[in-house]
Amino acid sequence: MISNSLSIKWEWKKSILHFVLSGCLFFVVTMPCRYYFGLMEVTEIRPAAALPPFFGMIYGFWGALGCAAANFIADILSGYSPGMSLVSFPVQLLMGMLPYMLWYRFPVRGEKKPSFPKMDTTAHVIKYMLIILIESALTAFLLGVIMKAYGITEVFSQVTLLMFGNNLCFGYMLGLPLFTLIALRRGEPFSLNERMILMFLLLAVLAASLTGIAVRREALVVSKERIYVWEQVYANVAVTLNIFMFVEILFLAYMEKKTTVPIERLAHLAADYVQMEKEKLDSQEFIDACKPYMSENSEVGNLAKSYVSMIRDLDLYMEHLTQATAEKERIEAELNVANHIQSSMLPCIFPAFPELKEFEIYATMNPAKEVGGDFYDFFMVDDRHLAVVMADVSGKGVPAALFMVIGKTLIKDHTQPQKSLGEVFNNVNNLLCDSNKEGLFITAFEGVLDLTTGQFCYVNAGHELPYICRKNQDFEPYKIKPGFVLAGMEDMHYMEGSLQLETGDRVFLYTDGVTEATNAADELYGNKRLQDILNRNKGMGPQQLLEEIKNDVDRFAKGVSQFDDITMLCLEYKG
Repeated sequence: MISNSLSIKWEWKKSILHFVLSGCLFFVVTMPCRYYFGLMEVTEIRPAAALPPFFGMIYGFWGALGCAAANFIADILSGYSPGMSLVSFPVQLLMGMLPYMLWYRFPVRGEKKPSFPKMDTTAHVIKYMLIILIESALTAFLLGVIMKAYGITEVFSQVTLLMFGNNLCFGYMLGLPLFTLIALRRGEPFSLNERMILMFLLLAVLAASLTGIAVRREALVVSKERIYVWEQVYANVAVTLNIFMFVEILFLAYMEKKTTVPIERLAHLAADYVQMEKEKLDSQEFIDACKPYMSENSEVGNLAKSYVSMIRDLDLYMEHLTQATAEKERIEAELNVANHIQSSMLPCIFPAFPELKEFEIYATMNPAKEVGGDFYDFFMVDDRHLAVVMADVSGKGVPAALFMVIGKTLIKDHTQPQKSLGEVFNNVNNLLCDSNKEGLFITAFEGVLDLTTGQFCYVNAGHELPYICRKNQDFEPYKIKPGFVLAGMEDMHYMEGSLQLETGDRVFLYTDGVTEATNAADELYGNKRLQDILNRNKGMGPQQLLEEIKNDVDRFAKGVSQFDDITMLCLEYKG
């Protein structure tokens, strides 16, 4: 209820605003003409005659009433007979209401209902011109009847002819540009067709204005009588306007049919096609809409043909894209399965070997892609020996993952009690070389810890140096001479080394994905940062230590995509 009341109040305020605006503008334009451009007792040069049809068509009754009221006040102030001014008031009101009723009562062909007055098609321009012609003739006739009743002049006379010519000429010359201004005021975009119409309308107005100036000069040579001069001006301006408008409308109608409207429709079709939110774009509907223009042997026809060709190509592309997307989804699903399989191949149950209290171990692997080439492993060689492996396959993705499976399996199978690690890597290297058609290689480090004595035997095939932390001391890189990579060359000889671990000592193994992690400034994480984070958290257990290192690498990278697999292992000997 309150909302309805507020709406009614707003409508009244808006109507009063339209009434005041129309009346004030009409009065401001009319009064100077009354004093400076009077032709005789009851008429003058009246550019304000274009305002009642204009305000009537855009504001309706209140616009027409504002102009009629302003005209009545101007008549009284100009000394016209109050009785005649009052009688002519309805005629002035009709000047605004008749165009409004004719515009909204009779839609042009193709319109379901008349739109807001806008000179955007030749049909609308012709409709407006006919309305002004009817309004000018009817108004001049009715005012002629009133003037005859008051004994001023005949119904059909020079005065009524001047009134008709004045209303017709200014209705065309000022009215049409005014509708362009109101369209700009409303913020409506100008179509290609509308811009062309506007250009030709302005050309007609310019031609009519120049004609009026030339005729006025010639008429003044013949006679100084104002009525005669302006009768000649109005007649010639009206003829010029109508001739220009007739020719222009024929040309514009042809352009509308052949060029401007087809281009606009094709543009709207393309825009609507792009903005469709359907699951599948309705290409056939678009092609059917283009077909009427394809038969044209013109630029529009070529454009329509290009559109249809583009849509068909787009449909084919979309079909291929759909197939490619389905294939990509299938591959991603298979890679996810491969990721789970790869993860399950690595020891992932912690604490590992809970029945054994001589050591604590923890390891992680974060692949850069769905599957990676890094791997770690740990297993019991016999009752008292624990083997740990850290390796990195060259390359990434599926080929590296498959080679990783082969390498991991061979290393584990060949690690036997009483067999030196150098001999293990000798055999594994030759076997990998035999099956390495892709030219891949593996950097690997394997160590075997004697749980009873703490002796840690190891072999290094081109891998990163391990970090050793003695009890109550810092992590330090253990400098050993690395051998050649696995699968790089046959019959390589790998040497076994050993070191003694005491209770509380720890071994940290990793791949280069840790130290070669980069940030946005393209800086490497590096060994110094790794050693610093190891030593800041050396009091933590293996699991907490690896988690802190991974968090520190992530903080350093700050959202930069991971480029390489990150794999780490920490072994603590408890004795």
